[in-house]
Amino acid sequence: MPTDNETAVRRFYEALACGDTELVDGALAPGWEAVPALHTGPGPDGWKKTVEHLSGVLSGLAVTVEHLVASGDMVAVRSVARGLHTGPLLGVEGTGREVELRASDFHQLAGGLIVRTWHLEDYFGLAGRLGLELTRGA
Repeated sequence: MPTDNETAVRRFYEALACGDTELVDGALAPGWEAVPALHTGPGPDGWKKTVEHLSGVLSGLAVTVEHLVASGDMVAVRSVARGLHTGPLLGVEGTGREVELRASDFHQLAGGLIVRTWHLEDYFGLAGRLGLELTRGA
């Protein structure tokens, strides 16, 4: 049986998978902090804007939690989001290509809600799938 912490974390990804921003309120504490900060703004409203943005640029967005490990107040997740690139993403207009974005997150929880998330996305892998050329610095 999942713990309250695991349930809140799964709700975080479910919001992204189905585009339902109302689920965010059952996953994130009002003062939730993303590290590094989201480009869409701070707190739960920033995550809601991220969910809306990705739902709008990745048609048929599907999110899979590949691994979830819970220990005390921490939950670690390795996930992958897949969809058809139909709108502007990383400065690239929709290509119609199937893309994926892999991420690793560490969520800290208190009272059954996520209070802080440290996240790392595979932007290089995504950029390659969007057709961007990646070069090494001199």
